[in-house]
Amino acid sequence: MNIVNTLEESITAAMEDFNTDLIKYYPYLFQDYWELGTPANEIIKIIKKHKLDYLNLSVLDLGSGKGAVSVKIASELGCRCRGIDGMTDFVAFSKTQAKEYGVGDICHFEVNDVRTRIKSLGKYDVIILGAIGPVLGDFYQTLTILKDHLNKDGLVIMNEGYVEDGYTTDYPNVFQKGEILEQINKSGMELIETITDDEFPELNEYLEFEAKNLEKRCNELMETYPEDKNLLLKYIKRQKELYHKLTNEVKSIIFVIK
Repeated sequence: MNIVNTLEESITAAMEDFNTDLIKYYPYLFQDYWELGTPANEIIKIIKKHKLDYLNLSVLDLGSGKGAVSVKIASELGCRCRGIDGMTDFVAFSKTQAKEYGVGDICHFEVNDVRTRIKSLGKYDVIILGAIGPVLGDFYQTLTILKDHLNKDGLVIMNEGYVEDGYTTDYPNVFQKGEILEQINKSGMELIETITDDEFPELNEYLEFEAKNLEKRCNELMETYPEDKNLLLKYIKRQKELYHKLTNEVKSIIFVIK
């Protein structure tokens, strides 16, 4: 597992980048899509399956990105959502979207470091970690922290990548499936459902769309900022490698835990 210390390192790790020099370009690079990470519709399906009385639910979205998950949950279910992210531009966009969707009064966003902010937060009915990486530690450490912030019968919905048992990969922060299940069990929490990428086949199509647009935006940035050409070329190369791994080696899985 890669160790991250600064907020900038945490942000780049969540974006599968690990190069803080590129953070200044993230708003431009990711302008073509609102959802970063777990598709909002999948999260909504899970909440509907396991929860009732939507209006009284409180949802915490850690590493909320551009706010798609929280805004769409609040819009469809009418529940209160709080999103926390370290990117100022992403949070500003999230607030704008919440207003446009008419949920600005129940969907709130803030710029903060989730690793420290979590300590001062109360309890929630649903806590979401939508493909943000190990910002709170491994699965055992993460769940140990989060269970103190769950209401009775609360859920943690966590989207991560994994490889099958016995398979090794050089992909950062990826565990074998058996290791993940062992850590969940060790935390004293209960795994009640898993959803694999086989169950949302649109994922590969989305990853391909993402990869093409990132390369396009990198090429545009190189025209404007030639001094960063090598930096951006390396980013394109890493993203192509990432796309290959995500479509051939690493599988996506959503854990629903209580």
